[in-house]
Amino acid sequence: GQSFTYDLEDLGRYYRDYVELMAHFERTLPNRIHRVLYESIVADTEPEVRRLLAYCKLPFEAGCLRFYENPRAVRTASSEQVRQPIFDEGLEHWRNYDPWLGPLKEALGPVLSEYPAEPASI
Repeated sequence: GQSFTYDLEDLGRYYRDYVELMAHFERTLPNRIHRVLYESIVADTEPEVRRLLAYCKLPFEAGCLRFYENPRAVRTASSEQVRQPIFDEGLEHWRNYDPWLGPLKEALGPVLSEYPAEPASI
């Protein structure tokens, strides 16, 4: 299950392990993983989509930028979000909960300070 999501310390350790695993793959399989940061997609949608498609050796189609207009069925927990364009309103919402995020930050350790602060730094 997803029981790690119910505890901030567990969540931090889980994400830290994920980051360490991805770093291993990036070292052992150089240029085989294309990293996409949500902040970059929000700040520069079209160039980021073009880079992703180029990495996958797929042609760019304007419809990729209007994914939310696609009428096909979506059967995921985020089906309502898929029907909306990319927006930046949620980027800073975490700050509302900052006073309670101590266990998460502590468990993340150096991962938190190494995360790119600005899309331009990627």
